[in-house]
Amino acid sequence: MTTRNDASLPIALLLLAEGTLYFTFLFIIGPLPPLVRLLPLLAIVVLCAAVYWGFSWARFVLLLPIGVRLHRLALLTAAAWGLGRTGIALFLTLIILAEAAAVFLLLDQQVRAYAASRAPQTGYAPAPR
Repeated sequence: MTTRNDASLPIALLLLAEGTLYFTFLFIIGPLPPLVRLLPLLAIVVLCAAVYWGFSWARFVLLLPIGVRLHRLALLTAAAWGLGRTGIALFLTLIILAEAAAVFLLLDQQVRAYAASRAPQTGYAPAPR
């Protein structure tokens, strides 16, 4: 189980990226079917809250909606670059990089915790001070 401070940066990156993407589509592009656009944001918010409160299983469940989002954003970014929409493409690339960094940080913390738990115990205890 992790502490709340371990996952603060990845959670902040994910919430910032997802919120930016949702509200950009809502206010600039127009009111798309709100439930379709709101469900991925709600899933990310709920899973980020679970990670924040120390549920380690939520780290792996959180990878599914992020992976789907990154796949869709990569296709959308490629289309924006192909159509010459440089500003939109750079904006979407920034969101992709933020989400990829958050995933890396989440996985890095999990791998380090696993490696620490698998380290051999020497039986040596430091002397009390």
